[in-house]
Amino acid sequence: MSDSGPSSRKTRVYIENASGLGPLFHITPAMLDAAGARRPDVLSDCDIAYGADLQGFAAGVADVDAMLAWCFPHRDLARLAPRLRWIQLPGAGVDHLLPLDWLPPRVSMTNARGAHRPKIGEWLLLGLLMLNNAIPTLMRHQRERTWQQIFSTGIAGKTVLILGVGQAGGAAAEQAKRFGLRVIGTRRSGAVHPAVDAMYPPAATEALLPQADFVIVSTPATPETRPLLDASRIALMRPGAGIVSLARHGVIDRPALIDALRSGRLGGAVLDVEDPAVAPTEAELWSCPNLIVLPHCLSNDPDQFMANVLDIFLDNLQRFIQGEALRNLVQPDRNY
Repeated sequence: MSDSGPSSRKTRVYIENASGLGPLFHITPAMLDAAGARRPDVLSDCDIAYGADLQGFAAGVADVDAMLAWCFPHRDLARLAPRLRWIQLPGAGVDHLLPLDWLPPRVSMTNARGAHRPKIGEWLLLGLLMLNNAIPTLMRHQRERTWQQIFSTGIAGKTVLILGVGQAGGAAAEQAKRFGLRVIGTRRSGAVHPAVDAMYPPAATEALLPQADFVIVSTPATPETRPLLDASRIALMRPGAGIVSLARHGVIDRPALIDALRSGRLGGAVLDVEDPAVAPTEAELWSCPNLIVLPHCLSNDPDQFMANVLDIFLDNLQRFIQGEALRNLVQPDRNY
């Protein structure tokens, strides 16, 4: 048993839902039971309680050992949940909780990296194919009622640079290799990836940008990556190159991106916008030529995403109960 309590006491887990996130992130007892059927005996060692929209949150977490939640009063968590030892996030990003100076040393936090596979690889590949076939420009022509042919060469043999080869970037690399692209990438650890032809540290980004026909941005949003692609780095890209971005707000200098698209230096961009509060404030996003704006939906498979999250959660729950190392640990010093 972990240090969450005496061995005779069941592990107490609190699951907090947030209706504002929509149905994709809503966890029901039936969904947890279905996941539990894939991992027999894990839930039998636990007492599970549910909450929603922070109603009764303080009472719900007062005596818990573990929590599955996305939105919670993190600054007050040490006081509200003195027994808490582990937080599982049902998503991959942690930028809404930064800085992580509030996280007590006794509490581990894990995320759901990998829950978006394989859907996230499919949509990043879609972005590459759209850029290669000038779909952003052709969509602009359609809106303008202009009939203008644009012919495109095949994508095989072209180079894609993936900035941030984590779970998402790795899935994109695997799809890109299937279509014959040359894949180069950056990751902080420098560890090789079987689908990446050459891996580099982030410090090599400026040297790599001129080599790429396409750039996929899939780094986490941290103080070190805001901005990762600023005006000077965008200027290093090949004329006519394209960007596919899964990154959170601030990782790309959006005014610089818009300038590069309006001037024609870049051939196009496919931009995932995660925060609905951000998009309305950036009116130029909606009118920028050769830019496709997506409302953060193509990375999630509604039939599989939460099942994947709960599989990750239950694997970690079993590890937590048995005192083993947790997977997908968030590292406070790295902010992801």
